[in-house]
Amino acid sequence: MSESVEKHMESMTEEIEEMRRIKLFSVEETRAILKKRKHYEYKINGVSKNLQDFKNYIQYEKILLRDIKVRRNKYRVADRKNSIEFKILKRIKYLYEIALQRFSNDFALCLSYFKFCKEFNYNRPASLVIQNMIKNFSHNPEVWQVAAAWYIKTDLNQALNVIHKGLMIHKNCQLLYREAIQLELLNREKDEWAKDVKLPKSKDELCCDKINTYIQSIFKNILDYNFLLEILKILEQHNFTSGVQNTIIARLLECYCDEELVWHTLAQREKNGFHFGVVDEAILKSTKFCLNRSFQKYEEGLSKISEQKKAALWTLYLDFLIELQQENDVAAIIKKNKLLSALEAASKQIPLEEKYFIVWAKLTNNEAETVKVIEKGLATAPSSIELWKLRLRCAIIKDHVKDVNQIFNRGQLQLKEKSAPLWIMTLRYHTLTSGNEVLELIYKGGIEQPKEISDIFKPEYIEWLALCKGIRNARKAYNLLAQQKPYCKELHNAMFKIESLEMDQDVDEMENVLKLAWEQFGSEDIEVSINYIQFYLQNHKTFEDKNPSFDVNDKILDIYRKTVSRLEQCNDPLLLSNFKEKYDSVRNSTDI
Repeated sequence: MSESVEKHMESMTEEIEEMRRIKLFSVEETRAILKKRKHYEYKINGVSKNLQDFKNYIQYEKILLRDIKVRRNKYRVADRKNSIEFKILKRIKYLYEIALQRFSNDFALCLSYFKFCKEFNYNRPASLVIQNMIKNFSHNPEVWQVAAAWYIKTDLNQALNVIHKGLMIHKNCQLLYREAIQLELLNREKDEWAKDVKLPKSKDELCCDKINTYIQSIFKNILDYNFLLEILKILEQHNFTSGVQNTIIARLLECYCDEELVWHTLAQREKNGFHFGVVDEAILKSTKFCLNRSFQKYEEGLSKISEQKKAALWTLYLDFLIELQQENDVAAIIKKNKLLSALEAASKQIPLEEKYFIVWAKLTNNEAETVKVIEKGLATAPSSIELWKLRLRCAIIKDHVKDVNQIFNRGQLQLKEKSAPLWIMTLRYHTLTSGNEVLELIYKGGIEQPKEISDIFKPEYIEWLALCKGIRNARKAYNLLAQQKPYCKELHNAMFKIESLEMDQDVDEMENVLKLAWEQFGSEDIEVSINYIQFYLQNHKTFEDKNPSFDVNDKILDIYRKTVSRLEQCNDPLLLSNFKEKYDSVRNSTDI
């Protein structure tokens, strides 16, 4: 074994020297390459042969090949390609061949070798691999598809013959039927196909006959309507196959009329101009005609489909009608009226989803009808935030205070912690229509709500107090709210902003705000601690003037140590590291 390994290693000498000479790799890098190769050589030449060792070696060489390509482009080196890349390719090919001699029953290995040969134009080895794969793995449908794809470049008839042989073995293989139909369509496009003018049928007719043969076999062997829909989609692109398409549609209507996707597909075909059972060519291009045919197909499906699947078809139909609203054309009124009537009909048969009631409400023509639709939606989806917002908006537009308050109360009782949008809408309405007493009641009510709402209202209440009742009232309310749980970080930010905007700033009040914020949030938000430290650095002279014994460095060091201690208890090394880094940056930027 050692002699064999050494012989292989010696054969790499020239290749490695070339890598060094043209400076693709350094000496250290080439040594690492040799070391890795030697490791793999001993692996594959050992007593016990392991397929994974071959795969690992092959993969390593492929990666090396890609690396060389990248380096050539980067360093603009084009020298000695044959001496390097060709030898690596030859080595990979050799490794595949040795592996296949020992593990000929591994399909994945055969397929990998075939793809390698195909990529690097080893055409004869690729053909041999294909032949061996057909011989050894005929039970695998993928083999026949890969083989057909190989022959298609040189001999389309040979590719079709391969697929036919595969179908004789795999009569229920969707992959092979799909490939066969696509090959027949491709074969029909060839100029030299069916040149004989004495043929009793045209190219189109002959192609359709062959495809129809596959379709009949599919009907017999594959009981899957989804596959029929897939084939229908392929054939749509070829007008001459309309007869075959109609055969498939007839089968779908006969055997799969209880499947919502069947009706959805047929309706979409009608919308796109692929009409089933229509002979009047003059009307085929009419937008209105296509739309009406599509609507009729959905409605036919709804009349025939079982109750268990009706909701699914309604969903497809309504989504289609909603999408149509985005298209601006002459049929806009038709589409809107059809959507309205469909929503009305669907609501009587199935529980509509929230989104449909929202669309419905926005389409209605008058306020009373809109309210009626929203209320119907709320009866079905009482926890819908969007529907409650629409309902409250209707009351606000009507400008009836009693109705606004009543709907707001209904909505917030239903939505609970999710009712923040209703609180905000009601506050904005009363800001324009009511006095400060009413507004303060709303603010105080919002503050008493769950955190999702109180976190919004606490800072806004403080700002409103400062604006309408002065800084003293704002401070008094802040000192109470700041101690109430759940704590609110935005409350501290709002109060600090208010204090900062005062003409005669009070550093003691500002210090109080930052201290409270640090005590409550310093263990989870490092910015709170950094802001607290920066405040003392910026205002240390003011504190020193008020208290000569004040030492800003002692104060900052105390905050730093306590913050570090609290962050260590949180067991978040990244947070602690970020704090220390920002602290050092702040201290280094000042001369104190």
